[in-house]
Amino acid sequence: MQDDDDTAARAAKPPEHVPLPREPRDIRDISASPPRLFSTRPYQAREQFEIWKTRMASLLEVAPPPGHDSTQGFQVEYLTCNMANVVFTSGRFAAQTFARAPKPSQRPRVDFWWLFRVRSGEAWFETGERRLHARPGAMFLISLDDDFQGRITDYDGLVLGLPRGAFAAAAGQLDSVCNLILSGNLIELLIDYLDRLEMRLSVMSPDELRQAGRATANMIAACVQLSAEAQAQGAMESLLFERARHYIEAHLGDYALTPDRVAQQLRISRSNLYRAFENVGGVAGYILRKRLRAAHDELVGGTDRQVQEIAYRHGFKLASDFARAFRREFGISPREARAGRRRGSVGS
Repeated sequence: MQDDDDTAARAAKPPEHVPLPREPRDIRDISASPPRLFSTRPYQAREQFEIWKTRMASLLEVAPPPGHDSTQGFQVEYLTCNMANVVFTSGRFAAQTFARAPKPSQRPRVDFWWLFRVRSGEAWFETGERRLHARPGAMFLISLDDDFQGRITDYDGLVLGLPRGAFAAAAGQLDSVCNLILSGNLIELLIDYLDRLEMRLSVMSPDELRQAGRATANMIAACVQLSAEAQAQGAMESLLFERARHYIEAHLGDYALTPDRVAQQLRISRSNLYRAFENVGGVAGYILRKRLRAAHDELVGGTDRQVQEIAYRHGFKLASDFARAFRREFGISPREARAGRRRGSVGS
């Protein structure tokens, strides 16, 4: 398969080289077009940043990074291809800061997302309460209709324009993961797909580009949608774990404290409860370890209560069951744990 990609790349017609246009970008123009290579290189160094600033003026307020003299040059070079349902962009962008500030009376709605895939460099975005720091390998999504600000170092990677009309069925999920690092096996699959797609853009006919645009939009929607659902599920399980943990710790001495009792009291299904505790060895195991730890702390903490009484106080009906479980957990008996505390007190 890799040989096929190499062959296709060698046979590809080089994209048209175009000086970066001097007029602001019209992001709503998504009519299919072959790949073009835009660059600030044809311009004199002192002009390059101002041309880039004008090009982005309809979308962002851009500025050079602090301490950078933009008259010394500002290198931007990227391949772009309108695939009707997706605008595919890949290239290198000089370090810069940017902002999309609120201008409610002046700014029309921009029904687009940008999907980033970082190959080198770093990016920082801030919007609302979310702050993102993306390093090489990261993929993330931002909405151009949100107010945001940020910066990039010298950046190399992909930036895909996603018109909302092509993602209507998944719009809610895409909005929910804006300004978050996307992760999971499906996101890794999407990254692999986009890297391979980039190699073939130059050999595709206009019809193939349109078909590939539809297929790419469907794949992005599916991968991001499922990733959003997985992240939401993970957040729900974390919240459920915390609720259950607080209940368990408040009722450790209750003999009736069982996984079924926890599920009933929290009004959740046993399966959801078990999933929330899967990474800590299950609900029953968690309850047992918490009871043993609490009993251990009381044994070595200076109390004069009998071992049997301590066992009862922490939810064990039989002292013998407590002693066996204690030895399995700590490698010594409850009396040995207490004796060790006393010896330490004498020697101190």
